[in-house]
Amino acid sequence: MEMERGIIQVQEHSAEHRAKMWKIALNVSGKGDSLSPWDGVLDLPEQTLIHNRSQQLIDQLKVSEEERRDMVSDVESVITFYCKSRNISFTPELSWPHLLKPLLGLQLPRSDLYNCFYAVMNKYIPRECVPNGRPFHLYRLLLQYHEPELCSFLDTKKITPDSYAINWMGSLFSSHCPPDVTQAVWDCYLRQADPFLIFFLMLIILVNAKEAILSDDGGSKEDIINMLEASPSHLESEDIEDLFSLAQYYQSKTPLSLRKMNQNLFGSSLVALKEEDTDLSQALCLPVSVPEILQANQLQQDGVRFFVVDCRPAEQYNAGHLSTAFHLDSDLMLQTPSEFALSVKSLLEAQKQSLESGSIASGEHLCFMGSGREEEDMYMNMVLAHFLQKNKEYVSIAKGGFMALQKHLVDMNIEGLDSSYIHWIVSTSGSHSSLSSADGESLSSPGDGKGVKSLVNKMTFALKSKSVNVKEKMISFIENTATPVDR
Repeated sequence: MEMERGIIQVQEHSAEHRAKMWKIALNVSGKGDSLSPWDGVLDLPEQTLIHNRSQQLIDQLKVSEEERRDMVSDVESVITFYCKSRNISFTPELSWPHLLKPLLGLQLPRSDLYNCFYAVMNKYIPRECVPNGRPFHLYRLLLQYHEPELCSFLDTKKITPDSYAINWMGSLFSSHCPPDVTQAVWDCYLRQADPFLIFFLMLIILVNAKEAILSDDGGSKEDIINMLEASPSHLESEDIEDLFSLAQYYQSKTPLSLRKMNQNLFGSSLVALKEEDTDLSQALCLPVSVPEILQANQLQQDGVRFFVVDCRPAEQYNAGHLSTAFHLDSDLMLQTPSEFALSVKSLLEAQKQSLESGSIASGEHLCFMGSGREEEDMYMNMVLAHFLQKNKEYVSIAKGGFMALQKHLVDMNIEGLDSSYIHWIVSTSGSHSSLSSADGESLSSPGDGKGVKSLVNKMTFALKSKSVNVKEKMISFIENTATPVDR
């Protein structure tokens, strides 16, 4: 509460007051001297680089010669001890000196300076904030999701996000913003306490510069990168509130999977990214988890709602599909392009109608679902590329495809968490009048057992991958909740 009250009025207060607020926000208020066990020896192989960068930073500040010496020593000591304690090397592209600049304005003792620097690094600077690092691939997918035209233009020019935004991300904009603007940005940033905001703030800065970027089509790659990199320098203190409001608006229009699948970008854990984590550099578009797809359209809310497009072959779709999914046979794209074009037209019309009617299947966010098997999903990837080439916004892919959906539903039902999940998959074969229509308005009724039959028949793959014990639990569950069915 003190933090909330203080930061709102912080512009009117001294550096001392701001220091108090930031230390509360970073949870380092009253923390001891982390540097005390260190002998203070400055002997890293890259020490000359650290010293020179520290001097360059202090040269930007208007301070007396005596203050200058002390501040260079503080910055060099903080960076050196951080490298030694974390067993990492300082390299030229790192933005740590920029990150220390706003903290130096608070006139903190060295121990507090280090604690604040460590806390900002730990909570707000993503791992792999290096050229071609994972955060920049994630940012590109976010840009493509909201601003496909702009993303496509930069891709064509071979301008990658790390080429202009590495210092934005690595310094929380202090590399390019004047000190008063940086302080206003950090006041809001620390109040929100959300590390993922950096992605959305960067997005807004790019959206703001969109007109200038697209009009500079004839400019060289280097000119565009320089213009982009300098964009935050145009911000003024009075712009910051609007900047954050817009960032939060775009965040509300983004699948939560972006955050949930990438939590390990932030925090103190030194555990490497898991092997099964999506390689974002190879991702065609933003991946979305199956649980989010199922939950989003159940909640009558203003957030992200998905219009699911099932791109599997017709026989697979007919055998069993998500009750709210629209079928777009990806094979048609190569076999009969004219039929494919008609199907796309029908898809967009169905999406429009479902939005107008408020259907459970409605959503302005298109989520494409394949089988989850790489060799089969090649055609779906071509369909995805088709929509992306048309600069369609809000395009995503269901991570793991229909196989992940089956596995999730089996897991949910075996756990007995929610028996209604079993009615998510329906079949279009037979004369089941209660099965869902194209827009998903009707579902199998809980007692008729047809949803169960469809689910059992089509879950062979998911069940094969589980133990016999799990299979028995699933069969026992079905026998206790539905009329016996023929396999």
